[in-house]
Amino acid sequence: MQYQQNSKGFWKVTAAVSAASLVTFFNLYLVQPLLPMFASEYQVSALAASAMLSAAMLGMALGLLLLASLSDAVGRRKILLFSIALVPCLSLLIGLAHPQSFYAIVALRFLQGVCLAGVPAVVIAYLAEQLDPQALIKAVGIFIAANSLGGIGGRLLGGWSADLLGSWQMSFMVVALLSLFMALAVVMLLPAEQAKTLGRWRLCQSLANYKRHMRNPQLVCAYLVGGIGFGVFINQFSYLTFILAEAPFSLPASLTSLLFLSYLGGTFTASSAGRIAQRYGGKSCIVLGLLVMTIASLLSLFGELWMLLLAMVVSSMGFFFCHAQASAWVNQHATQAKASASALYTISYYIGAASGGALMQPFFAAWGWQGIVLVSVCSLSAVAFMAQRYLHADEGELKIAKV
Repeated sequence: MQYQQNSKGFWKVTAAVSAASLVTFFNLYLVQPLLPMFASEYQVSALAASAMLSAAMLGMALGLLLLASLSDAVGRRKILLFSIALVPCLSLLIGLAHPQSFYAIVALRFLQGVCLAGVPAVVIAYLAEQLDPQALIKAVGIFIAANSLGGIGGRLLGGWSADLLGSWQMSFMVVALLSLFMALAVVMLLPAEQAKTLGRWRLCQSLANYKRHMRNPQLVCAYLVGGIGFGVFINQFSYLTFILAEAPFSLPASLTSLLFLSYLGGTFTASSAGRIAQRYGGKSCIVLGLLVMTIASLLSLFGELWMLLLAMVVSSMGFFFCHAQASAWVNQHATQAKASASALYTISYYIGAASGGALMQPFFAAWGWQGIVLVSVCSLSAVAFMAQRYLHADEGELKIAKV
């Protein structure tokens, strides 16, 4: 029997998956305000330092590819609990081990990324099995809000604990200990799965579905929107931490981490994107979001601190507005195997983030922040043109948009 909205079981499930989301995104994003620290301590380039984040995202892409299909064979709950148990242990290991090799930490972050994929790989399917359809909509909304808070909170915890406690290792330990307490809460709250027959691990079938989706131009275009959009967005923030750490700003990690509060602007636009798309169409919203990000990139060229902050708020609003509609577009236009189509969008999303830093590095090395803006504007303009040219609304969406 599925739990109904606002029942005791509903709130236990929702609280458990929200806590699991916080564990995931605390541990993923705690390193982003610390990138200048890694570059300074290990004497590596900005690109190498950003591998602390991109390696975890690349690991997440691989984990999503494997764990979503594996959960059909072993159960969603086991995958979720396995993930939130291992992730804080790896953060604790990084904080306590004090590795002399920077790339040993990067390898641990890649492994951690594979484990981090456990929650996003299975949570929507788990909720769909536990909750009735009306309750599912509310629970997914709360879970997505927890994702946003986890991303912001992880960066704030990383930056402030490093400054207050004196080292980046302490940031990992603080986040690890907090995550272990939340993981314990998840274990206590998360109900057993509804009785069902587990299948075989059909990895080959999943790969065949991915191949089929890659032949659908509508989906490929949406995957490029998500991958390029997030690649530009997340790496602008990463490179901006280096700009703010140097003269004339010279901000400590604790203050740099406050930059990520600009994500709250994106939380607002993401929540309103569905309503606006019903009036104007998803394609128009995707293109508009990309153009807003382009304008935000140009605003950042003014160089004043307040203009940089404003530009990042505007960029967050544009990205999350676009992302909300691109992910919905995939679900609406996948003709079959919708779960794997959505998983492939998430994989492209994290691959874009992981590879974007390397693609931006030559421009940053040659022209600094102006180089980042140049490659951002060119990439966003190209993908906006592609979306306008190749995304085609179906008849139902056109009728809604004309109302």
